[in-house]
Amino acid sequence: MSAPAPGTLVLLRHGQSVYNAENRFTGLLDVDLSDHGVREAERAGSELAAACAQDPTLVPRRVLTSPLVRASATAAIVAARLPGPPPLVPEWRLVERHYGAFTDDLRESVRAEFGETAYWEYRRSFDHRPPPVEEGSEAAAAVADTFSRLPDAARVGMRRDTESLADVVDRLAPLWATVRRALDRGENLLVVAHGNSLRAFVMLVDRLTAPEVQVLNVPTGLPLVYRFERQVPDDAAHPGGEPHPGAQPGAQAAGGHLVPVHRGGLYLDADRAAAELADLERRGGT
Repeated sequence: MSAPAPGTLVLLRHGQSVYNAENRFTGLLDVDLSDHGVREAERAGSELAAACAQDPTLVPRRVLTSPLVRASATAAIVAARLPGPPPLVPEWRLVERHYGAFTDDLRESVRAEFGETAYWEYRRSFDHRPPPVEEGSEAAAAVADTFSRLPDAARVGMRRDTESLADVVDRLAPLWATVRRALDRGENLLVVAHGNSLRAFVMLVDRLTAPEVQVLNVPTGLPLVYRFERQVPDDAAHPGGEPHPGAQPGAQAAGGHLVPVHRGGLYLDADRAAAELADLERRGGT
């Protein structure tokens, strides 16, 4: 019996949050969607529902969502418009990057305090961590409150002080392995998360190098569609020669592994995505 066609993966960054609107480092703070963010989520749900009506291979069986409210609220708004609707499955590994001492700070304040070079290293480099969150600060209390509402696995599996993007990739690799197996079984999935957790996830999906992910941006509220094909690999290496994080054990023995048909995926609304990405780049990126 032949294997089923690979499933389809849709990635969605939550709608604009109230902290996005204020240009703050949000990280693990659990903040609401702005009014504009609610409208973005509603539009994303309508766009995806219309696409599903035309192409049933887009209909997700499950919606995997970060448990932080700006993502889970977006996921609920979108799912309500989809056939089913599909169940929401919280996944702690999808929470946003922990910005350490920068949590709750205005980006321009951090830029003024640390200088241009350090600011961009902290914000966009692959393996540079912000300073740890200061014990006893309001930000530390807010981050601790978020951790208190996450599963025990999150409190064990995440850094509690600060994270680089590389740290986020490491915590997402087991989830990508699980998602990849589901796709290989033919399941369609929607993943709703944050700017940096999605940058890290895309790095795993597309096997990006560190320089490639440093310039990757993810706009809010725009569904990004990945379709896959099975490919017999000449090796199972991640760029640079290291084993690919989240690679399926025995993929070669099984006759191949999943690779995106279009590296980088395809936005449902390509024109609006191009405009939003250009605007993001002008403002310094995700």
